[in-house]
Amino acid sequence: DNKMKHLTQRAISSRMNYLFQASNLMAVGNQPKLAAYYGKLCRNVGTKAIMHMAPAVKRSLCRRCFLPLIPGVNTELHVEEGAQEAKTDAQAPSNGAVKTKKKRHRRQRKKPKSRKTGNTNQEESEEQIQESTEQVSFFLECSLCCGRRSFAANSQRDCWLEQPQSIVQVVSLPKEKDER
Repeated sequence: DNKMKHLTQRAISSRMNYLFQASNLMAVGNQPKLAAYYGKLCRNVGTKAIMHMAPAVKRSLCRRCFLPLIPGVNTELHVEEGAQEAKTDAQAPSNGAVKTKKKRHRRQRKKPKSRKTGNTNQEESEEQIQESTEQVSFFLECSLCCGRRSFAANSQRDCWLEQPQSIVQVVSLPKEKDER
């Protein structure tokens, strides 16, 4: 029964892989609507089979229209420096009060202070580099729906599924025999 489940998931993952590759091919070939359709099909196949997409694949698709985001081909890459502050609306209400749009920020864990050694200058420079990279973020703007995906440029933050301790078990299946 367990082997049968792995075989069905193998077929579904190969179908999702094929649709994702077709979506990328259509995006490069200047057919964005067809590429978005294939991207949406890829997501729907995985959703129906209750199978999760890899984080790298999920990041490369637009959240609104599922077009593969390829910088320089069908998306624009923008880099922002500095922390984002509350933005004010251009039109103020008639009573003179100014409304601000606040953005929620997730709280990040603070790293414990390490013991000071003889290399204090090197540690301080590394901390300054880390602080500067934490404030830099980039976003991709989709050309089809004008949706934005923003990413923090911080090398310390990794997705849990991309870390080695997240792997519990590795299952290898026998290769399929070609019957052609």
